[in-house]
Amino acid sequence: MAPTKDVKPPSFFVSLPVESLNSSTDFYKSLNFTPLPDFSDDNTAAFRFPYSANSNICLMLHAPSRFQEFVRKGSEIAQPKKATGAIFTLGVGSRETVDGLLDKAQKAGGKKDPFKMKEYGKSLGIYTRSFEDLDGHIWEATTMLDEKEKVEA
Repeated sequence: MAPTKDVKPPSFFVSLPVESLNSSTDFYKSLNFTPLPDFSDDNTAAFRFPYSANSNICLMLHAPSRFQEFVRKGSEIAQPKKATGAIFTLGVGSRETVDGLLDKAQKAGGKKDPFKMKEYGKSLGIYTRSFEDLDGHIWEATTMLDEKEKVEA
């Protein structure tokens, strides 16, 4: 898993356990996450986050046996469909991109808007929606609204 010379390694990594590495790989590819083969193997799939502002962040999807190697001895891997331990937020360029990302997530087997918070972020000029991935991890997509959109939101 050593990177090749021409690949600039990410500077921040998010590691998640997944039930099916193949299914989750397909899911994240459909959301425009870019595969990083130099950081992947049979038990881990690595991706750069989509959208240029996020491209220095790496998502590491791990089979349960691999993920267990990284946790404290004796601790359990959280079951994200039963408990939320974190929410991951992607900053994107427009309201249309937020909505499009959720459409892609749903089409790939995820769940659109697993929770709704009325007018969430509106007072700050932010448009945010959420989706759940195949394993129950919660993601948000968010964007800053321009002045016209703030009035319409």
